Amino acid sequence: MAQSWYLKRLRTFSVGEIFYRIRQRIRTHVLDWIKLDESDFTHAKPDCSIIMDSNAHCFYPIFESSVDIFKDIDWHLDVSTGRRFPMQFSHKIDIRSDKYGSAKHVWEVNRWQYLLHVAWLYKTTGQHKYLVLFCHHLGMWRDANPYLVGVNWYSNIEVNLRLIGLFFGWELLDIDSLRKEDPIVEEFVIEIWTHLICDHAEYSYKHPSLYSSANNHLVAEYTGLFLAACKWQIPHRKSRLKYARKGLEREILRQNTPEGLNREEAAEYIQFVDDFFLIAAVAGRRYGIEFSTAYNERLHAMAEYMNAMLDVNCNYPMYGDGDDGFVLRPDAGGHFNNFKSLLVSFATYFGDASFKRAGLVWDEKNEILFGKEGREKFEALLAAPAVQDGNKFFAESGHFIFRKAEACTAAEGCADTEQDAVGNMTRETYMHFDAAPLGYLSIAAHGHADALSFILHVDGNPVIVDPGTFTYHTHRDLRNYFVSTLAHNTVCVNGKNQAEQAGPTLWLKHYKAKVLSCDEAQGVVEATHNGYASEGVSHTRRVEFNRDAEEFIITDTLHCDRKASIEIPFHLHPSAAVTLDGAVAEISVPGSRRVSMTLDSKLSYEIREDGWYSEHFGEKVPAKYLYVKTDCEGSVEFVTRIKVL
Repeated sequence: MAQSWYLKRLRTFSVGEIFYRIRQRIRTHVLDWIKLDESDFTHAKPDCSIIMDSNAHCFYPIFESSVDIFKDIDWHLDVSTGRRFPMQFSHKIDIRSDKYGSAKHVWEVNRWQYLLHVAWLYKTTGQHKYLVLFCHHLGMWRDANPYLVGVNWYSNIEVNLRLIGLFFGWELLDIDSLRKEDPIVEEFVIEIWTHLICDHAEYSYKHPSLYSSANNHLVAEYTGLFLAACKWQIPHRKSRLKYARKGLEREILRQNTPEGLNREEAAEYIQFVDDFFLIAAVAGRRYGIEFSTAYNERLHAMAEYMNAMLDVNCNYPMYGDGDDGFVLRPDAGGHFNNFKSLLVSFATYFGDASFKRAGLVWDEKNEILFGKEGREKFEALLAAPAVQDGNKFFAESGHFIFRKAEACTAAEGCADTEQDAVGNMTRETYMHFDAAPLGYLSIAAHGHADALSFILHVDGNPVIVDPGTFTYHTHRDLRNYFVSTLAHNTVCVNGKNQAEQAGPTLWLKHYKAKVLSCDEAQGVVEATHNGYASEGVSHTRRVEFNRDAEEFIITDTLHCDRKASIEIPFHLHPSAAVTLDGAVAEISVPGSRRVSMTLDSKLSYEIREDGWYSEHFGEKVPAKYLYVKTDCEGSVEFVTRIKVL
């Protein structure tokens, strides 16, 4: 299986990438191997014990699981399965099967997000035990993870997320002051912390993710190295700083369209990538290094798209992969909506009140980034209008947002609409339509086969949904399902995907989507794609939004050169109740107005209950969907009407 994957991966390489991969192979399997000390494979643990009450606990979320950060941690354990990755040369470890469990779960622990929480506890309470705990974990980690040994040295993005954690941990703990006052802290910095910084910075620079891997991983690598070079006297500091800054300037323009859309076509990744670029800019400004006007203009465009794509409750359209990955997450409670936090960050960084939505609050993350001065700047901004209304079309990027929103009261018919955090009520009809490319670069790693799919939110609650992601490299059948065309609200032909899935994060034969026409003011868009050309089928979808009636008319036109099997699903949120009477489906979700779908009379839909929904990585629940399967030949047209009542 692994050999087959590598052969398929080779098909995505350019000539230049082939030579790059050969050089990297020499780096990872020859030069890195030479650096290893054989004693590192059986490194003994130091004789030190945790300085916490044995009855004290603090459980930090790791997807659907957790770790107790007041206790010693097994850095190689997959907390979701109980399996453990081996202590061997990092580049030879198998992460692409279930053999040792989920590397993603192991890495999430080792990203050290929880250490920011510990540092925050020290900063806010002043209790020495949290400083001891922080240092204890760093020391234990270094001992259990010798350079290039174990799964935690496998991926460069993980290395750089730790570098970022070291940067902000240092600042939260005010290590510059502590090391002057306390010789024990000074000794720890010299013996442990400095070596960790240098090891991570060296790995970051020597293992870049280039060519078809130059996506969010490369951005993370430049960000981690940039912060390290800003803060510490790492080897070759000046050249590393120049290298990382130049890379960030280049990648923000390459990986994000002029309209502010991230080219990976994964909505949840937007908060991840936006954070990297924002954090680099904030840190650079702190150390007297300003990024270019072009950099800041593109970052502002990214912030504008992010704001536009969020519904009234800051829910995002879940197109593409989502893995609950964060750059900075100091809190330890439940699921963290970083989109809300980022709106606060962008409002503060740009001094732009349009991002200051009602109900947003200053949080620990923004306190870490901007401090007291930033908080005062944010609080001085006038709040944005309470209601964000109107369509937003990003035609060049292939994303279309239809929206009608208005403030209302119970007397005006909002009795069934949920109130927001400050007691306001907004009635909102929101649809996101996707006519974008499959993903970024030749592998489109985090895209899904979802051309011409749509989602519908009503009054800030998902109704017709994208089922999500759930997993990457484990549970192969479920991975195949969640990325498939049939798991999206579009047309599936002959049971096949619109592109060829060659691995968990590898696509071949990408489709091309094309916007045929659009009118933002009138609320109309028509688009097509060529993903089924090999099947002799073309699919065009027209979406029209009648604002006054709050009704969408979706027209699917298929041209079939030969007989083809057609499937059309409409996936519903797990909380949705649905009834089907002939061609009319009535859908209701708690806290929202009802939705009526009038399905095409030529088709005979059914309600199926064998679907899945994954709002967060590692979690899934059963979900219903409306489904029809029929045979088509020649030219056919299907019309679906969706009305918010």
